[in-house]
Amino acid sequence: MLKIIPFFLVGFSLVFSQTPIEKCKLQQSHYENIYSVTAGDVRCLAENSYQPNTLFFTFASWCKPCIYHIPTFFVIQKFYNVDLYVLLVDQENNNFTKQSRDMVLETYPDAKILVIKDIESRGRSKKYKEFLKKITPAQFENIDDMSKFILLNRKGEVQLVTNWKDSKDDPDWKDDKPMVKRIVLPLLEKRNAN
Repeated sequence: MLKIIPFFLVGFSLVFSQTPIEKCKLQQSHYENIYSVTAGDVRCLAENSYQPNTLFFTFASWCKPCIYHIPTFFVIQKFYNVDLYVLLVDQENNNFTKQSRDMVLETYPDAKILVIKDIESRGRSKKYKEFLKKITPAQFENIDDMSKFILLNRKGEVQLVTNWKDSKDDPDWKDDKPMVKRIVLPLLEKRNAN
């Protein structure tokens, strides 16, 4: 009986020490430090997070709003209990994917980076539209713009998918903080101030 307990404890600790990426068995993509995902994988990450919410941000190096808005995305983690993932949209083996990864890691070296899994015989635009169609619930308008915040809870339920219309009345399109404060932050759980 005493010999069984150490094996149980080792097995127990291995299961609980795995990251959501390991638990969901995500595959490394074409470039190092990027995992390819489907809409189902995104749900799996949220369901296996140690945080109450998981937030994804769609990004590409050629997307000007993405570049302006990504700092706000990363600041959220300082104040809220949330898991963050940058979600790249280009083809997995495209140089833009590598450029996007490098751009993110240069400023945020601990960033968790994903890329939407390629669909055979479909380019970036079609795979992104297909992904958004699968991840966006009916209550949110499905627009295939970039610099999106996609929020899921621990049940893998999509709580929010933003689009450009959420900021259309804000004074400056380069500053997404008003939209994030108004729409994203109220859905998140604040960190305890210690």
